[in-house]
Amino acid sequence: LFSSANLKNGGRPPLTYQSFVATAGEPPKPVMEKYSELPPIGDTGGYELLPVPKLEELGYGDLSQEYIPPFRGGETEALKRMRESLQDKEWVAKFEKPKGDPSAFLKPATTVLSPYLKFGCLSARYFYHCIQDVYRSTKTHTKPPVSLAGQLLWRDFFYTVSFGTPNFHQMEGNKICKQIPWRENGELFVAWRDGRTGYPWIDAIMIQLRKWGWMHHLARHSVACFLTRGDLVCMIYTIARCILFV
Repeated sequence: LFSSANLKNGGRPPLTYQSFVATAGEPPKPVMEKYSELPPIGDTGGYELLPVPKLEELGYGDLSQEYIPPFRGGETEALKRMRESLQDKEWVAKFEKPKGDPSAFLKPATTVLSPYLKFGCLSARYFYHCIQDVYRSTKTHTKPPVSLAGQLLWRDFFYTVSFGTPNFHQMEGNKICKQIPWRENGELFVAWRDGRTGYPWIDAIMIQLRKWGWMHHLARHSVACFLTRGDLVCMIYTIARCILFV
């Protein structure tokens, strides 16, 4: 939504959601110009241009034997999913993040647009302003931080904090991070990662992640708390060992 470098807050990143929203203001509108072809790459700095890898080179075998997740990739699918979600104006107007149902699988209780935003298949600004169009057509709607538009602001809030905080990605040398005596227990981590904790809810979520590559935000909260507050295994340890897994 915003360029983190352009958000002025006395040289420091806003560390609360409310201060971020007040500082950031309204996001700019997206560039709507469409291109018939991609612009030239330009100077590659001497780097060799590599071809698009084949699926086999990425570790995939016979896809006919693989479980196909219900979410297709790409911009076309992202726009289709966004429009379908925004068609239900009452749902958009009444959206409150804490009230979603993480056990709703066949029809997820949220937009499932986070991976499309993450991989650049959907413009966060375009999505935000499409939500605003829906709000203008309704009498009342929920407000940030719990509203649908508020979730996009949460996303940029954390991007901004990470941009302006040295060592944000780790505990050591991170002045806004609580220093916790984590333990590195590989056995507990592997059981959590593979869905073998013995807790059905946690195991079901991790299996869903492995098969779908996505889970509901409340489900993410559940498995993260289980690992970090229950097993006391550091999330940084987890991320480093989950890269190939997901």
